[in-house]
Amino acid sequence: MSPRAKQNEKRVSSYISTELFEQLKTEAKEKGINVSILIRMILLEHKNEKG
Repeated sequence: MSPRAKQNEKRVSSYISTELFEQLKTEAKEKGINVSILIRMILLEHKNEKG
């Protein structure tokens, strides 16, 4: 294990269409973040909405 503790413990891989990826990439760029961070934000927002 790396010397630095990881904040997130699990890694998930998924396949998405090129079109969706490009849309996410554009949105992430507008926010000044990367696609991975944007996806985590979307998932956390979804979780918070569900309660």
